[in-house]
Formats: sequence, structure tokens, C-alpha cells
Amino acid sequence: MQSPIAAERLVATTDHLIRPDQNLSDRQQSWIHPRLSQSVDPIKGRQLRASQPVQKGELLLVDLPYALIPVVDCPEQSDDIRCSNPACHRRVARPVERVSCPTRCSAEVVWCNPSCRESDNARHGFECTWLKKYAVSIRSKWGEYDFGMLWLIVRILASRHVELHHSPPSDNTGPDHFHHSSFGTGWNAIQSFCGSQDSWAHSQVRHWTMLVKKYLGSSPSLPHGMTANEVLNLICQEEANSFGLYPRETGTFPLPEHAVDRGEQFGAGVYPTAALANHSCSPNIIHKPDNQSRMVFVASKDIAAGEECCISYFDLTKKVDLQARRDHLQGSFRFVCKCDRCVSEEPPEEEVQWDAFPSMEDF
Repeated sequence: MQSPIAAERLVATTDHLIRPDQNLSDRQQSWIHPRLSQSVDPIKGRQLRASQPVQKGELLLVDLPYALIPVVDCPEQSDDIRCSNPACHRRVARPVERVSCPTRCSAEVVWCNPSCRESDNARHGFECTWLKKYAVSIRSKWGEYDFGMLWLIVRILASRHVELHHSPPSDNTGPDHFHHSSFGTGWNAIQSFCGSQDSWAHSQVRHWTMLVKKYLGSSPSLPHGMTANEVLNLICQEEANSFGLYPRETGTFPLPEHAVDRGEQFGAGVYPTAALANHSCSPNIIHKPDNQSRMVFVASKDIAAGEECCISYFDLTKKVDLQARRDHLQGSFRFVCKCDRCVSEEPPEEEVQWDAFPSMEDF
């Protein structure tokens, strides 16, 4: 099935790209372009490639989050809070419309209506006691970043719990099943994420180890049944593969004359298929969450058969010069970018000047 072409300015949102015959109005369905495939590079690891040519503007991927958390300063006043129910995840802009947890476990935990809250009981029940017990103390002692990271891990574990104990058998009879089956889904996909303890600085791993022992051990308040080392490995994977959610697209390049940044982050999540995409400072994909928090990939350039499909891991309007880009990627993702753009911007190596060899007569 041919994916649609965006006639207007490229904005990675399913609102104007998805045709009715693609049946993507169903929140529970992801969509992968039939020409999008995955492969393994001996250096870069897993990657996405175009098996056949793809045109600029084509929709490539609509991926459901496995777990998602809000990232806002004032949840009671924010217009970017999303419904906590994974089957919805719609924006709940007006506080008067929000339904909160009866235990008031966290101000960020809201649903768009009582039905969404009720159908989310199994998943939220897994995290509720943990939030009530630890959210305030973690924030005050370790700050927002560590709290957000820990909460996202808890939500991953909550989704795993629901998948293992409450999910009905999947329907493998759909027309796209054979294509989708080549991509991992659910908890199996999360386990295959790149990232290990060796990927990170020893000081960082020691810090995470302490947080796991203090806040993420398997217990009645967090009954995940995993070992501390398994949870630590999950953190290493999540930190290397999670997405920030921003209101505008990420990865437009070359930058237009009047470049607009991607805006303020309002969420963070892990996406099983989107995590396969590697980084380039001259990406051929732009990405952005839609109004249901699905991550949407759109081709921003014509992509040739066999070409790797890459996104940008950061806002290209914020870090323009080579050193700033490489410093950020080295610090945040632990690699030195060698994309075509970075290599082309490297300063030329200084030529070594050799003195003339002395002649035999000089000896």
C-alpha cells in the first residue's frame, strides 16, 4: 500500500497524512510503511532502511508508545498533559475536564474521563502505590530528571505487567501482519533495545545502581519480579532509546532561513519500532508525536533503495556547529557522530612537512 504524500509544508502529524483506508483511527494500531525494513550494521547495530525508493513527504511510521510520562512544570495549569490510559493518550488541555487518581498519587496522573480511568485500572494499579510512596521524596532529593527516569521505568514495568498478565492473545490475521512480524513488538522489542552497562560511564552506572536498590526493587509496592541487575540494564536501554515529546517536528534539514525550534518538551516515552532509527545531523526523516502521542516518521527527502532512514536525536536549530553537535551526542548518547555532514565539516588534517633526506655525500 502506497503511503500518502504531504501536499503542504511537511509537518509530521497524522492529522493530514493518514487516509481513511489506512484504518489508523484505531488507537491500538501502529503502521509501518511496506518499504521500511530493518537491518543490522556491524558498527552501528540495528537500523532502518528503505527496501525500495521512498518519496519526500511519505508517511513511514506511526508507532505506539510502550510507556509514556508527562514532562511539565505545572501539571495543574499545563495544556499539554496527556491522558494516562495507553489506549487513549490524548491531550487533556482543560483542567476542569480531567479525572484524577482517587489516591492523588501524582498531579500528573490524569485521565480524560471516568471510562478511561476505569479501563486503565490494571496498569495504573501497578504504579499507584509506588508513586504515592516515592514521588515527592525522589523529586526533593534527586530532582526532576531522576524522578522522570525512574517513573518511566516504572511505567515500562507496568506495561510489561499488563502484557504478561492481562493482555488478550494478539490477532495475527491482519493484512499487514507478515510485514509487521519482522519488527519486534511489546516487551520483546524493549528487551532488544541497544544499550548496556558498558555503554555508560562508571559513575553514571553507580548512580543508577543506587537508585535501583533504593526505589526499584521488586516488592509488594512494585511487584515486577525482576532482579536488580535486570532493572539496571533496562535503565541503560531506556536512557539510550527514549524519545522526548515536543509540539513541533524534529529533524528538518537543511534549516530554513527562518528556522523555528521544536518547542518545549511535554513528555517522554519509549517506542518499540521508532527506537530502531539511528541519528544523522542531516536526517532524511522528521518526527513528531501526533495528538494521540503516537510517534510519526515522515520522509523529509527522497530516500533511495537501500539507504538508511535516519532521524535527528536533538533539535538541529539549537546545536549548529560540529563541535556542539558532537559534544551533545557524546555526552547524551555515548557516540561520536560520523554522519556525512559531520565528516564534511571536519577541519582538514594538517599536512606533515618532511625535511629533505640528507644525501649520501653528507655522511
